[in-house]
Amino acid sequence: MKVSKMVVAPAVLATAFAAYGFVKTATPFADNMVLQRGRAVPVWGVADPGEKVTVAFAGQTKTAQVGADGKWSVSLDAMDASKENRVLTVAGASNTETIRNVLVGEVWFASGQSNTECPIWGPSPRYRDGQGAVMTAAARRPFIRYVKNARTPSPTPRLDWKAVWRDYSPESFKETFKSNLSAMAFYYALELHDALGVPVGIIDSSWGGTRIEPWTPPSGFAEPPKIPEKTNHQTVTFLWNGMVAAFAPYAIKGFIWYQGCSNSGDGRRYSAKMHNLYDGWAKEFKNPDLKLYFVQLAPYSHSWFEVQQGQRLFAEEEKNAAMVTTCDIGNSWDIHPNDKETVARRLVLHALKRDYGFTDIIDDSPELKSWKIEGGKFVMSFSNANSWYAYNADRSVAQGFEIAGKDGKFVPAKIENKGANGTLTGTELIVSAPGVTEPRRLRYLASKPWIGSLYSFDSGLPLGPFEIDARRPEDDLTDVNAKIGDALKVPELAGFRQVLAVDIPTGRFAGYSFDETAKAGSFSRVAYALELERMDGAVEWAVAAMDAFTGDAVKLGVPCASGAFFQQKVGNLVVRSNRRGVEEGARGEGIIEFFTSNYGTHKALAGAAGSDKIYDCNDTPSAPHKDGYGCLQVHDATTGATIFAYNRFVGPADIGIGVNKGNDNTDWTFMSNAGEFKARRLTVLVK
Repeated sequence: MKVSKMVVAPAVLATAFAAYGFVKTATPFADNMVLQRGRAVPVWGVADPGEKVTVAFAGQTKTAQVGADGKWSVSLDAMDASKENRVLTVAGASNTETIRNVLVGEVWFASGQSNTECPIWGPSPRYRDGQGAVMTAAARRPFIRYVKNARTPSPTPRLDWKAVWRDYSPESFKETFKSNLSAMAFYYALELHDALGVPVGIIDSSWGGTRIEPWTPPSGFAEPPKIPEKTNHQTVTFLWNGMVAAFAPYAIKGFIWYQGCSNSGDGRRYSAKMHNLYDGWAKEFKNPDLKLYFVQLAPYSHSWFEVQQGQRLFAEEEKNAAMVTTCDIGNSWDIHPNDKETVARRLVLHALKRDYGFTDIIDDSPELKSWKIEGGKFVMSFSNANSWYAYNADRSVAQGFEIAGKDGKFVPAKIENKGANGTLTGTELIVSAPGVTEPRRLRYLASKPWIGSLYSFDSGLPLGPFEIDARRPEDDLTDVNAKIGDALKVPELAGFRQVLAVDIPTGRFAGYSFDETAKAGSFSRVAYALELERMDGAVEWAVAAMDAFTGDAVKLGVPCASGAFFQQKVGNLVVRSNRRGVEEGARGEGIIEFFTSNYGTHKALAGAAGSDKIYDCNDTPSAPHKDGYGCLQVHDATTGATIFAYNRFVGPADIGIGVNKGNDNTDWTFMSNAGEFKARRLTVLVK
């Protein structure tokens, strides 16, 4: 099965082969391969310019003339599935390539980071599937073929290598023990093969710890991506180039994807990045109907809620995509839960229902269909769930719901329509929280331990993390018609000039969109304006003006950009805001906390307000001051009330105006909530 590999730079590949005058097929075409049934199958490669190339397979003969660039391509007509090991021949003027043991069936691509890569069986006791030893010893499926691609980043498409196709057999898995097939991919192909009875090919290109951007081809971006000078496997497009590009435009049905941990700081913005990924793959594989079935992040030791919502949004927006919910099979002590069989089976449900005619299958987890508030309770209806049950060790009704009232503070909620033995009565979910008579928000699986155990009786699939936002702008805003930019119009900013501005990212801070600190000149007053556009379109804002605490305009900005550190009182604090509860007017002394580092709850400023038990207006920064969590906070020195806060410059960011009433940490620390806003604008001014 092994095919020798030529190491030739892609830029000179065609020229090198043309010089020797022989025909060569592209990366996917090798012994034991599987061709996609039911659609035209491209076959391509390189040869001498002007040469005639003839491709023959299964009674078809196609010819092409090699272009001036040394490339050729033909398209085989759509074929039925076949378990017959046939020969594909590609003939040129001076040589013929013979590719043996070729099947026709279903071809899928598996990609992503470590939870995709986690092998069916391998040398790490922690990093492999729990049943891999048994499965690989017993798996003898000659009509399933797999490719495991090596970890290879590249600045340009790497085309000078051959895939190695192997069958499902104990011998194959022993041979690839140290770099085995993805467990998710293993089970996916196995389940698909057993359900359809046709050959299946599965291609595994995955790499643990990688972000989504390296897997996205250039064509997936609206604008050409910018490459940093220092490049590696995390560089945008580099894994597409090194590990996927050589297969395009191979005929495949679709791809399965498990990734997101390394992009968790993107929050809901991850949805846009999934669109980039999908759009690029569909273009490069020349398949506008390419399917993408992917896995929502499973519970771990901290919340993925914001990025999970980004994943959910993408699944709702892309007609050719569907998402698997795994809220019930996470592992609080391991980011790599080893139950990949359940993951794969749920992925296969999407394929069977949407691609292969299994119309009776329910392939989606319950999805919120409608909701209302009655008598202080959320009453919710769901698609894909006509009845419910909870599967807990103590057979209690599932937990995980929280409700917040007008004060914004989330409290644990309970299911009202409990039945016997873990079942629920009726088709709806009715949820309330003690003491919350006017509910405004509901969320499910946003707090520790993030594990779901509420299932649709119809499908056996779990209800995944979701939220309802029933807030009314008038509940907490004095001006519900405010727009971004209105904060800069308040009379207190008359005579001030802008020196810095930035649209705050949900993830890592990446610099300013406006920087005129070099032109700041001398100044005696400093002002900060934070404006936040909520998902309902309402804009909340706060302005804090104070006596200058430095003469260097650069140090007024986000600390991680300037390296500045300030923890001190400031004079003549004046505040304006449209957020109810933020006291306006002259406030006397204020406190600023501009840290580049992590910080603790103990009070650092003597004689100032604050608590030693919570994160608030008076915390202790870690030393030495270096790039860490970080914060840019302004507080009232007398009351300790937070005016505004922007924390965690490494992402996912915390952000808020006024005192955080939704959490014990009043300065918004650990909220990871920047993704809850459509827009986040910070402006720094001087006078």
